Amino acid sequence: MRTRFLSTLLAVGVVSALAAGCGGGEPPSNDAGGTGNDGLTSNVRLEDEAQPAGSPKSGGRLRIMIRLDANELDPHKMSETSAFVINEQIYESLVQSYRGEIKPAIAESWEQSADGLKVTFKLRDNAYFHSGRKVTAADVKYSIERIQNPETRAPRARSYEGIASVAAPDERTVEMTLSKPNAAILTLLSTAASSIVDKDVAEAGGLNGSVDGGSGPFKLTSRVAGQAIKLDKHDKYWEQGVPYLDGVDFTFNPDDNARAAAIRSGTVDFLWRPAPEFIDALKRDEKLKWYGGSGSLSLHLRLNTSKAPYDNVKVRQAIFLALDRQEILNVANSGFGTALNAGYLPPDRFGALKEPVYGKPDIEKAKALLAEAGFPNGFEAKLMVIATSAFQVRSAEVEQQQLAKIGIKVTIESVESTIADTKTKSADFDMYQSGFGLTYDPDERFTASFLKGGGLNYGGWTDPEYENLVVQARSEMDKDKRAALYQQAEKILAERGPVAMTFLNADFDVVQKDVMGYRGDPTPTYRFYKNIWLDR
Repeated sequence: MRTRFLSTLLAVGVVSALAAGCGGGEPPSNDAGGTGNDGLTSNVRLEDEAQPAGSPKSGGRLRIMIRLDANELDPHKMSETSAFVINEQIYESLVQSYRGEIKPAIAESWEQSADGLKVTFKLRDNAYFHSGRKVTAADVKYSIERIQNPETRAPRARSYEGIASVAAPDERTVEMTLSKPNAAILTLLSTAASSIVDKDVAEAGGLNGSVDGGSGPFKLTSRVAGQAIKLDKHDKYWEQGVPYLDGVDFTFNPDDNARAAAIRSGTVDFLWRPAPEFIDALKRDEKLKWYGGSGSLSLHLRLNTSKAPYDNVKVRQAIFLALDRQEILNVANSGFGTALNAGYLPPDRFGALKEPVYGKPDIEKAKALLAEAGFPNGFEAKLMVIATSAFQVRSAEVEQQQLAKIGIKVTIESVESTIADTKTKSADFDMYQSGFGLTYDPDERFTASFLKGGGLNYGGWTDPEYENLVVQARSEMDKDKRAALYQQAEKILAERGPVAMTFLNADFDVVQKDVMGYRGDPTPTYRFYKNIWLDR
């Protein structure tokens, strides 16, 4: 049977997110002056541009400003959100996801066997790499096996462990055999982390330099680390009529004031995720349009369970109980977002806990747990945070004050992103103020971040019961049963996991009035940039 949708899986929990995240408008004001510091985003009014007025125009270059550059642009190795934003313009996957629907990409069609153990993809005949070479089944086989290869050190490799083999019987046919049915397989293969790469480029010089191995709508033309990335239109892109733009120019600036000034002055066309304290003012600027309201970044305080005292579950539980997540949201993100009082997933997402695990801080119970763990007077700790991420620095400062109430004396260590990356991967930290983007399907995040061997499981937390639930959910084809398994896993993560979830941010993009065709998707994906055009 030909498969085109995962409506029973992906769309669950996405519709409500989309209702608060795909357009522009003005939320009603409240006692905090319209900042939404009640932690809710569902009251955002939207004006989607999925069908903008007028006919799209071709030409022009879109200037996008992001806070930080990506350290790693290899799509199979990347972990930073900025890398996903950039790479989704450069690379294509077998299929693509948009607002809960699985659509063709490099594969123009696919069939899944009745037992769910074999998926056969038919590749389109007009997909070309930026090198000019046609994309073949051999490239698909190479790409999936590269992700699975331990030497690649792909952060999400464990999500692909159920793929037993990939065969390429001819240039346009890919046969993927699974060890057991996988409810998340198509969503997994739609992500940028599953990008199909040019084997010749990957093996010649790697995919983190000045040449890319992609087949997406734009190709890498130049790269100055930390400053700018220039992408040009791919003239042999398979989808007729797009991209409309001649190119996309990314610049990077960690200064929140400078970024806001750049969009207001017209220096840039598209400001990606302005700092929360500027959102209200930017919304009132009549020269600009804004989109957003939903969130895609789940913030947390990670504890290194590979070292004492964080290997003691009572210490972790004491920290969980001491935090006031709403206060962290209000101070760190101007109230834009949703306090996470349970697991990683916000309440409106598929598989999420609907009832909170934590409420107001319970300082006395937290102190009692520390005493039971052998720390009646608390202890000293270091909290690492990326210095150029202002809202995360603010999060760390609030957490420092809150943990002091139970005797944990926190010293904040502000470091550069490259240092944070090295220290987390080597488990050289006590606490780390961080965050993970939501993924199309819960399996990708849970597997990479919280299972043994997961590439983003910093500190190496393990819990056999949690792992069994996540692995079991991957093969559960009944969506209600699958959701129940995730809810059980989320309860374990909230009560004895390695992270204290704090809040889900609220994302906003701000563009000039003549930037048209914005078609946002908070699942999240950024592949819609190929549909943007300039009314100039």
